[in-house]
Amino acid sequence: MRRNLKQKYLVFLVMLSFIVIGLYYSYAIFVSKQLQENVTYVKTASSLVTLNGDKQVQVLPNSEKEATLIIENSMGTQAYYEVFFKKSDTNIQVVSSEFKGLIEPKERKVVKVLIINKNNIDTEIEFSLKVSDEEKIDKEINESIINSTNSFDHSGANKPSLNNLNLIPVIYKQESDTEGYWYKADQSNVNSLWYDYDSGIWANAVLVDDTNYRKYQKKEVNTEIENGDILGFYVWIPRFKYVILNNSNYTNYEQNYNVIFENKNEQTGTIICHDAVSNSDDAHLYSEVCYDTKYAKIYDNLSSYTHPAFQNKEGFWISKFLVSEGNGYRTIPNANMLKKNISDAITISENILDDKSHLLTNMEYASVLILTNSQYGKSSNKNYFTKDNYTFKRVYNNSNIYNVTGCSSEYNNFSKSFTSSITKTCFAYNDLTNYTHISNSVNYPIYEIGPGSSSTGTIYGVYDMANIDGELVAAFTVSKNGEVLIETPYRDLYSYNNYIGKISSSKTINNLYRYKLGDGIKENFRTISEYGMWQGGSLEHKIDSGVMLRGGNGEVKGASIYTTNIVSINAEAPFRVSISVN
Repeated sequence: MRRNLKQKYLVFLVMLSFIVIGLYYSYAIFVSKQLQENVTYVKTASSLVTLNGDKQVQVLPNSEKEATLIIENSMGTQAYYEVFFKKSDTNIQVVSSEFKGLIEPKERKVVKVLIINKNNIDTEIEFSLKVSDEEKIDKEINESIINSTNSFDHSGANKPSLNNLNLIPVIYKQESDTEGYWYKADQSNVNSLWYDYDSGIWANAVLVDDTNYRKYQKKEVNTEIENGDILGFYVWIPRFKYVILNNSNYTNYEQNYNVIFENKNEQTGTIICHDAVSNSDDAHLYSEVCYDTKYAKIYDNLSSYTHPAFQNKEGFWISKFLVSEGNGYRTIPNANMLKKNISDAITISENILDDKSHLLTNMEYASVLILTNSQYGKSSNKNYFTKDNYTFKRVYNNSNIYNVTGCSSEYNNFSKSFTSSITKTCFAYNDLTNYTHISNSVNYPIYEIGPGSSSTGTIYGVYDMANIDGELVAAFTVSKNGEVLIETPYRDLYSYNNYIGKISSSKTINNLYRYKLGDGIKENFRTISEYGMWQGGSLEHKIDSGVMLRGGNGEVKGASIYTTNIVSINAEAPFRVSISVN
């Protein structure tokens, strides 16, 4: 009898095992399906909620045209919708009052869209529809959001904040290949272009003193800003979340981050991270702990993270150039970079704009790195496109021997085969001359060598992010005994470590436990190469504790927006400023 009971018990256990396995795989299939469908409502929604009418519209130069779109819901349930578009050029305004909303079962909506072309050439607009069961619909790469207001920017980026910052919005007007001037821009971005993130035109502003601020506040739009009045150039980095590409597998080949701008101070990413800084040698202790609030586990190409550079900020202003010497501390082009140790760099940065400015943090640097390699940055700039070669989509090095700000190196220093020498040649940030470069015996027509060293491939990006000596950022490792090396409210803190991350001689990743999500370090490495996604660069470790250096390591080959080092707190290097916006 006991044997029969034992056999029945074993049978029960076997059956229970099959049930558990079945439930596990059913759940796995469910999760997999969720991963595949991601944002979309259901797979049938795309075919049952349709977009018809003027889906492709050609608009003549300097003219307006109205398009009529028809949205039909054939489903038996309601759904949220949003209309997106692609454009062939900048200086375009696309406006509608019904571009998104709720559509009821069997409902047919007529959407009127006004297209304003302020270019001197024809432009083409292509509309598309996205449907979801959630009111929040995220845009994807190569999509533009239709505005309810008459604005040039359709990215969804937070409007740049200029409140009490002595910043004048500016736009660049080109006079020739090497000559141009900065003019006061339309702060509303309605009557004339100030920024258009979809086109790589990030919002720029110049810092002036109190007297000149009052002077330019009274001036009309399109007034030229005199160079002598400018204390510094700054670029607006709007708050965003991004989709994780390479959290676990180190196989991150050249691809763009999908960046989604967030409204105001919203935190819509699915990932949450908490600091877990430790001074232990234990390799299993991290600098932070992260988890996904929606999927539990962090999934590549699905989980999203509100970038930690922003915290509660709608965005921040970053100095367009590294801080330079002479005539006060300025952030201007064509000047010698100022090199200081971390303590002095912190003090100088905080004094540039009273209590509103500070030394750029590691995460702020990393946010620009991610934006650079997204649909809004240089890696998506069609002017640098080549079919089989990613070299020219990378940020060009500033390898000038005299450490001149805003300098773009000649082609052989950013080609696939890096040179070990440095050059005296400097193509200025506003050198818009077109060149044809030769790399590996193949001719590549490459657009504008000067802006090639900016984060956008246009004159509106951030410069000097890949230079010989790199730049100090406010990120520190705790010392072996747990001491914090520098006290400042503007800092990123990492655990004590023997390796922040190291590539072994066999080209496999040895230890990247103590990175932080969003810092652009681990996410951009892969096992088959010491170089990171899009650009040559390495993560090096020289001392047990110290300050972080980004963008260079003392030689041309290591000058890359991905190069990261830990150096002594006494080391002197260039640095950059950030302006906080509450």
